[in-house]
Amino acid sequence: MASIKDVAKKAGVSTATVSRVLNNHPSVVPETRRAVRDAMDYLCYVPHKSAIQLSGKCSGLIAVVLPNLVNPHFCELLTTFEEEARYIGKTVIVKTHQNQAQQDKQIVHTLIGMGIDSLLWVPTEAEAEIAQWLTATHIPVAVVTQVSRFFNSVSIDQSKGAEKIADHFIQTGHTALGFIAQEGVDNRKVSAWSKKITGHGIALNPQNQFWIAKGEGEKISGHISILDDIIEKLASRKTVCTGLMIYNDVAASYIIDGLNAKGLCIPQDIAIISFDNTLLAQTKKITSITQPINEIAHLAFQMVNNQNKQESIEMIEIDSRLIIRDSSITLNITTL
Repeated sequence: MASIKDVAKKAGVSTATVSRVLNNHPSVVPETRRAVRDAMDYLCYVPHKSAIQLSGKCSGLIAVVLPNLVNPHFCELLTTFEEEARYIGKTVIVKTHQNQAQQDKQIVHTLIGMGIDSLLWVPTEAEAEIAQWLTATHIPVAVVTQVSRFFNSVSIDQSKGAEKIADHFIQTGHTALGFIAQEGVDNRKVSAWSKKITGHGIALNPQNQFWIAKGEGEKISGHISILDDIIEKLASRKTVCTGLMIYNDVAASYIIDGLNAKGLCIPQDIAIISFDNTLLAQTKKITSITQPINEIAHLAFQMVNNQNKQESIEMIEIDSRLIIRDSSITLNITTL
């Protein structure tokens, strides 16, 4: 069985550097971390607790609480968390709250009772209800993909992402714009998107604005009927909408298929842009705002593994890019 010395030799670094990688120390540059992890994979090295600096009793369990696993965005996030955990010798236990606050609260209480070492969380409004109690447990918490008022958090800058979508619509000549968004989740991005558009003198028609109750957009049952109603309204042509911002790739994919079935062409009749840039957006060529999953997961792990007492809450917002594909612009490729 490979030892920490074997990993150090294979990676061309010291055993102290390997130890820092195992403890997810922020001083290790990405290239070195990758080299050590490649060596661990090559040698099938499994970290032991003795190789990891532990303070007090440690269960080796990292809890990950997500809204659901229907959205590929959360599946990709979980995959990256599991990879990060594997390299520091810990095990991920995953639960989903289905955007139900009471369920979210019960899950967190149960996980704390199991003796988890840390919590990586995409919370509901239950976060505010249990924040004081959860802080008192001294369990390290990092909120991911959302901005938190109570705990360290890492996410993309939703406002800037929405502004990039607005800029793209404006630059491609759209003036009849709308959105599909989730109440309580997407208010910030919609606000930034609206301000950018109206700042260019473009009026927004309320009939092109579709709000979905929080949680309804990610339910396995009911999700399709909600979007079907929106498709009917868009296809009726009573109100022309030529550009649509949609809250995630799953909904965007369904809307595109529904509009195509009604005889509308994307992007000629309606240009569509979504968020997350999951594999679904990549395979269906949907223009989408990227979520740098690897960076988000790594920074979240650093947050929960940092044992230094913080006097303030750390909030990291990562800039994102707009990946332009066929759903928002017609690409004419000429071969010579």
